[in-house]
Amino acid sequence: MADQPRRVNYLSGLVLGADDLAAEQAYHREMRYLHNRLHGHGTVHGLDVTVGEGGADLVVAPGLALDHLGREVVVAAPLTLALGPQSGGRRRTVHDLVIEWHESAQCPVPVPGPDGTAVPSRWVEQPQLALVAPGEAPTAALVLVRVTRSGRGKVRLDPSVRRALSAS
Repeated sequence: MADQPRRVNYLSGLVLGADDLAAEQAYHREMRYLHNRLHGHGTVHGLDVTVGEGGADLVVAPGLALDHLGREVVVAAPLTLALGPQSGGRRRTVHDLVIEWHESAQCPVPVPGPDGTAVPSRWVEQPQLALVAPGEAPTAALVLVRVTRSGRGKVRLDPSVRRALSAS
């Protein structure tokens, strides 16, 4: 938290605007993240990783994790990440599969913004997957599994690098 917690003070007759409602959401979101940090970070449950049919992709099962900032990383339906071709013709490659909290704008009903252009009316929290070099995971990302690919394309998963939820 950059500032002291600040919330809206409701009064009879108070006219609320978009800024007030955004401040209210931000207050509750930040307080929840602060509470979650008391529990630590890591995988709470699920998020098991398997190799898809044909060995061309990785599949992350539904589950929940808390990142270093206390944000909930929720996977409601399986996520898939294509492995792509072996790079550089090396005999063996090793990467960490990481998951990171991400939000994106969704616009089921376009809403005109202050300048008249359409702005999104919703935000969707949808985690992102990435393959990174071992030890190079972004600070807020969680390592789910170490992925080793042989020169022949065989994929081996090592879940021992995964951090289960524990106090930090």
